[in-house]
Amino acid sequence: VEQLRGWSFKHPVRKERVSLARARQDVRRALLTENSPDRRARIQAFLRVAGLIPPDGNLLQTSLTVLDQQVAGYYDPSSRTLRLVERATPMPEFVERMVLAHELTHALDDQHINLTELMRAGAGTEDTRFVVTSLSEGSATSLMLQQMLAAQRSGRFSVADLSQYVVQELEEARTLEQLPRYFSAMFGTYVLGAAFLANGDLASLLAMPDNRTIGRNLLLTRKWPPRSSEQILHAEKYWDPAQRDEPVVIDDRGMDRWLARPGRRILHRDTLGELFTAILTEPRDAPRDLARLQSAAGWTNAGATGWGGDRFYLLAGESAANMTRTTKGLQGVWVTAWDTPKDRDEFLAALERGAAPPNSTTAPVGRQLAIVF
Repeated sequence: VEQLRGWSFKHPVRKERVSLARARQDVRRALLTENSPDRRARIQAFLRVAGLIPPDGNLLQTSLTVLDQQVAGYYDPSSRTLRLVERATPMPEFVERMVLAHELTHALDDQHINLTELMRAGAGTEDTRFVVTSLSEGSATSLMLQQMLAAQRSGRFSVADLSQYVVQELEEARTLEQLPRYFSAMFGTYVLGAAFLANGDLASLLAMPDNRTIGRNLLLTRKWPPRSSEQILHAEKYWDPAQRDEPVVIDDRGMDRWLARPGRRILHRDTLGELFTAILTEPRDAPRDLARLQSAAGWTNAGATGWGGDRFYLLAGESAANMTRTTKGLQGVWVTAWDTPKDRDEFLAALERGAAPPNSTTAPVGRQLAIVF
């Protein structure tokens, strides 16, 4: 890992093997400490009203289900410890080495850029959380892919061995296909983050002699963070100064004055970004094409490209003590901005066919805005 990245570990990494039960405890604790109970409830209500999870969807339990089925190893920044998970069916050696390379990269990054501070910086919205997770997971995935290629060239394993293992894992993870697409975004951070840090060209990553370019780009993003999933999906909108595209900022103070009424309050404010907008503008019954999800194009669509900015306001009555447990009595106002009138109109048309709640109505505003009620 040091040789590929060109960085050195500042101190040894604590490592241990843990049971699946212990891993579940660690993951649950991490999810619980990420947000306060009140904020977690408000985020869950926002996701329900927006249509990103079902009206009775449980954000915490579903997240645990996804991670429970997928986690093979993890790096814990709070204790600075790398843990491999002991499962009933052990991983093949070459897979375990891939997992180690991935998690050791997290540990190396943590010693140089502080992963806890990185994640804290992105905690403001769903969109910025996706951005910082993409940077972290993309860094580790990029080095893991290069390590895997080097191991394959040296004869430590064959492509056939990897294909057989992937098929086996896909069969075991078949239940994940039934989950709301919102939860697939955590898998998107790996491939999209790696492509972004490779200046938008994932294929070039495998041609690089080492991982030093990725390391340099990671350091640059810590100084000037990407500000939206649009920049992750379309890397030129971040890396190319001539095409740099910063998101439109919706004025919360102006919206607060507009939405405030006696007996009504704003419960939560959030930003979806292009990636989650793509989920809402994708038809509910559209098949999931795993091959397409290996590139940025598979994570967006015509209804989401041209995204310029957005802000979602979750509204509740003043007496709404427990309204975050259901969607009863909750309302949402989603303000969206678009690069061109054509982009705006494509969004409105796609949203009608997409996964937005059936009781939504839309209104175009001016030439490049649209509001969803």
